Amino acid sequence: RLPWIMPVSGRLVSGYGEKSAVGLTTGIALAPAAGAQVVSPADGRVAYAGPYRGYGSIVIVEHAGGWTTLVTNLGRIAATVGEKVVQGSPIGTAGPGRPVLTVELRRLGEPVNPLGQVRGGSPL
Repeated sequence: RLPWIMPVSGRLVSGYGEKSAVGLTTGIALAPAAGAQVVSPADGRVAYAGPYRGYGSIVIVEHAGGWTTLVTNLGRIAATVGEKVVQGSPIGTAGPGRPVLTVELRRLGEPVNPLGQVRGGSPL
């Protein structure tokens, strides 16, 4: 089990495995406060930080044991590729207005419900 925290606090918009226009969701969608800080959910290395077609600005953090976290639709990125991050390190912020960020957690490339990984009580 990965020592993992939610990268941002917010209202749960859609849960893991819910039906969507393109099939079942492989992550969760959260509606944080505008400009909310987004942090690395666990120690790791930034594998990607930048725009990604259809997902806005994203950050992908690789963790030990084959785990990967992806956060999409960031308003601003505060991480660079190759940077080592510790749990809680800022990786970006939510955008203005009414942002909705997607958080995906994978182990060896397979989606994992991030809500099942959160330690220390309620993730939201």
